[in-house]
Amino acid sequence: MTKTDWVLSPNHNERRGKIRLIVLHCDASPSEQATLDWCARPESKVSYHALVHRDGWVSRMVPDERRAWHAGKALWNGVTDVNSVSLGLAFACRHDGQEKLTAAQLDIAQAVVQYWCQRYDIEAVVGHRDVAPTRKTDPYRAPNFRVEDYACFV
Repeated sequence: MTKTDWVLSPNHNERRGKIRLIVLHCDASPSEQATLDWCARPESKVSYHALVHRDGWVSRMVPDERRAWHAGKALWNGVTDVNSVSLGLAFACRHDGQEKLTAAQLDIAQAVVQYWCQRYDIEAVVGHRDVAPTRKTDPYRAPNFRVEDYACFV
């Protein structure tokens, strides 16, 4: 990965399972800095393993071996602790149905997903809505998001 920095979040703990899944998100925030600031606050109880900025920069928040707090109440293949078996990758995007993901975001996110798929035994790449359909819609409201663009790496 290139153009990467670490902006550590305190919101993580020990994994209780093997990494098998990647969950893609949109942060629904007007700016990357707002997302980083929110995830740096313990009271937010939110974090991602990585945030992909609009310009393609990647901010890492939680080391892969730790359990980030991105999926919340979720279910995947009978697993209710989705955070323990997944990596969370967020796009900086208002997720308002109008803002598209940038070409730089799409390119770097595919590179990150490909890297994680090569490094771990990933079984699926899904959107947040796929594991929390009654609570979440991200990242599917981004007009040019297609989860199929990431499935080819699994």
